[in-house]
Amino acid sequence: MSSLASAAARGGGITIASQFVKVVLMLGSTIVLARLLNPTDYGLVAMVVAVVGVGEIFRDFGLSMAALQAKSLSQAQQSNLFWINSAVGFTLGVLFFAASYPLAAFYNQPDVAIITQALSVTFVLGGLSTQFKVHINRDLRFVALAIADLLPYALGIGGAIAIAAVYANFWALVAQQLIVAAGTLIFSFALTRWRPGLPRRVPMDGLISFGASFAGTQIISYLTRNIDSLLIGKVWGSTSLGYYDRAYNLVVLPLTQINTPMSRVAVPVLARIAEEQDRFVSYLRRAQLVALYVTSSIFALLFALGTPLVIAVLGEQWAPAGPILSILAVSGIFRSLVQVAYWVYMSQGLATAQLRFYLVAQPLLVGVIACGVPFGPLGVAVAVSLGYALFWIASLAWVRRVTKLHLGVLYVDALRALGLVAVPMAAAAFGVRLLVEGAGGVPLLVVVLGGVAALVWAALAFLFFPRVRADASQLIDFGRRAIGGRRNG
Repeated sequence: MSSLASAAARGGGITIASQFVKVVLMLGSTIVLARLLNPTDYGLVAMVVAVVGVGEIFRDFGLSMAALQAKSLSQAQQSNLFWINSAVGFTLGVLFFAASYPLAAFYNQPDVAIITQALSVTFVLGGLSTQFKVHINRDLRFVALAIADLLPYALGIGGAIAIAAVYANFWALVAQQLIVAAGTLIFSFALTRWRPGLPRRVPMDGLISFGASFAGTQIISYLTRNIDSLLIGKVWGSTSLGYYDRAYNLVVLPLTQINTPMSRVAVPVLARIAEEQDRFVSYLRRAQLVALYVTSSIFALLFALGTPLVIAVLGEQWAPAGPILSILAVSGIFRSLVQVAYWVYMSQGLATAQLRFYLVAQPLLVGVIACGVPFGPLGVAVAVSLGYALFWIASLAWVRRVTKLHLGVLYVDALRALGLVAVPMAAAAFGVRLLVEGAGGVPLLVVVLGGVAALVWAALAFLFFPRVRADASQLIDFGRRAIGGRRNG
């Protein structure tokens, strides 16, 4: 147990460290690019990305997760998965290239056609790189996985800034995605010793069926996550979508850079103890602490300090994105918690059960989000936050019913941590914001003092609430194992 716990902590520590670097790069590039480009540039690319992302899920077809969660995977099986991913990626690249003009007509934006044509190349590159990254992940080589993720991203940022400085248009954002896709393939190939063989006839039914169910779930989920951008772009235009897109991306930053990478660690580790119920729930509760005390605290600050933060980071021209950011931050808290149910489904091999739930729950979530469209981007943000709060409650109830695991304690843990830490942190930061803004303080000063007030409350919570101290000690132990593991490995 100690060995597995140390491996999990080491992997989590490496992942979080690499993602911290990535967050710094992302924030730096966001600040620079926001001053070189305008909201319309972001809106045009967001129109395409909202649709291209659906193709990315088809391209993967759930086969990366199928391979990752499999208890055993032969050379021949993974080679077959490589050729399937590659063939699907090439086919989708051709299809999306052909769909570029209809998509431009849908949005009534001619530039959408050439953006779609350029980004169609990412399907081919992604199809080729998928199983190389999976093989690194299955070997629990988290340093190599971090390199394959981080270096392409850094190169993409450098290319985007260079192009934006010269041309100041949407091509900077397009080039960034192309560079990341190409770099991921190159580094993933170089960092793994695995090479695919020729296709062979071996049992694939279990992998394909799992992948199909997982892909179905991901498609439904992706459509739900991007229906807001699609509707805003269609009804309110590229400029409004640009504001919403920047706010949305600041919210998903903690999700994509903290919680989502944690899945690379959580799923393979939890899969190894899936049949040990008490141990499984214990590991799950510890994994949820990252969402409760790290991610949710970030969202609490985003909620309280949205507008001054946007102005300080992106500039005055992006001020309309501030209120949108504050409201969407609420949805971020619940989306980070929903990730825990996803870990259960994947580690228990229950992709079909998740798909059944999503077939019912996600259309209802879309309906809630659509109700906000007549009220503009801010109305959509309110609907998204309400929808994800309800979705979290339902998702945990469903996975509890399917697995028969004692997961009700996750509700208790979440409500306690949010009530004792995240919500008061937001209140403290917002109170200071009102005082400093009333005294004529500049946005950066508002953000700094609001952040200090939030940290003061976090310290008080640690001192006065024993349960918060107990949770913090587990997070500290996680960090010590991660550091110790890196030193030893």
